[in-house]
Amino acid sequence: MVQDTLTGTVVAPWSPLYDTARVDYNSLFPPFSPAYIVYCQKTLDVKRAVHWAVHHKVPFRIRSGGHSYEAYSLLNGGLVIDVSRINHVHYNAVTGIAQIGAGAKLLDIYQELWDQSRVSIPGGSCATVGIAGLTLGGGFGLISRKFGLTCDSLESLTMVGARGQILEVSASRHPDLFWASRGGGGNNFGAVTEFRFRAYPVSDVSIFFLQWEWNRLPEVLRGFQQWSDPRLLDDRIVAILTLPAAITRHVSISGQFLGEPRELLPLLAPLFAIAGMTEKVIRAMPYIDAVKHFAGLSMDPERWIAQGVPNRETFKNTSAYTFEIFSDSAIGVIQAALLHVPGPASLVQLDTYGGAIARIADNATAFPHRKARACLQFQTYWSEPAQNNAHIRWVENFRRAMLPYTIGAYVNYCDGNIKRWPRDYYDGNLARLLAIKKRWDPHNVFRFPQGLCQLT
Repeated sequence: MVQDTLTGTVVAPWSPLYDTARVDYNSLFPPFSPAYIVYCQKTLDVKRAVHWAVHHKVPFRIRSGGHSYEAYSLLNGGLVIDVSRINHVHYNAVTGIAQIGAGAKLLDIYQELWDQSRVSIPGGSCATVGIAGLTLGGGFGLISRKFGLTCDSLESLTMVGARGQILEVSASRHPDLFWASRGGGGNNFGAVTEFRFRAYPVSDVSIFFLQWEWNRLPEVLRGFQQWSDPRLLDDRIVAILTLPAAITRHVSISGQFLGEPRELLPLLAPLFAIAGMTEKVIRAMPYIDAVKHFAGLSMDPERWIAQGVPNRETFKNTSAYTFEIFSDSAIGVIQAALLHVPGPASLVQLDTYGGAIARIADNATAFPHRKARACLQFQTYWSEPAQNNAHIRWVENFRRAMLPYTIGAYVNYCDGNIKRWPRDYYDGNLARLLAIKKRWDPHNVFRFPQGLCQLT
């Protein structure tokens, strides 16, 4: 019996939990039909699950937060190894290290670290994203320009390898795996069960929201790109430019500053000078309250949410990086795409890079896009299945139209339509990643669409 060899909570097709456990975060994908789902509660459970799958020649996937944009953490007919119950969060005030289970979700992590010692790590904004996928693909958030990507704070991790062995990985122990685990994508090399991060003190912050009428898009985009020069913008600021469909009749810049409003105001002056501003909001609040605002948990989520559109479960997103200020022709492409949308919840978002992100060399970790000015997220959300094709086509057409003006893509915003995904995700670090994959997983035990196993 499978229950005799898999430990944790084993969910089979006849189990009451099965129908809930097999559904992806993105309702674009119909429910999957895995043979079993095992909810692991400790590293030994994961070790046994990997060993069982390999021994019985059963394909498997690893799931943490379950937020893979392409549902790569689920499959039909195989085993889902779910680590979401390995979700502890412990902070050691003496060492400054946060010990976090691979299944912990971001809002829970931020709340625990805040409650324990008023510290945080530079993670993403979506409340229910799991720490594992975020970290392994890089990890960008609203304090990243000050403290770096999530993977830059990583000190060590525990991983179950392709032979079922438990590996302690750090800069001094298996340094090649440690390098690959900082931006090389989730589940390419093993199943991580715990991370140890360097954490940083946080207190009060300032958040801001600026809005213009949509017809001001060219001036706002130009002004934003000039103001957000990654070499010059104060590291304490992370800003997000949101350019939605023209029918929304507005564009906006929101963001967070690690400091007080009196310090922030002069830093925002170039944005205030952009003509036609219709709204300006600046608020001071404790860091944890700002986290909840940007996760869409405030009273006005449409204004503050930093990722996606609240209360929409079906979506198609993709990404690219810009390294130069957009030309007039690039701005024209953006305007045209936003004038002809499949639905109102369609947008492109620019997240500012630079600061601590750029001070690390492109090849110092597996994450290669450190010198970008910004990451673009092309996004569309809808509710009716009949609208699927139109929305997916809009995102792909928009991404392709911007190819002359952008480079690469972000592995954590995986997109199955990107044909040259290995180069776009990993750029100059691809060859080294493939060599590490060959060394640690020569038989492609950890395999999934757009996994490095497709190339070795």
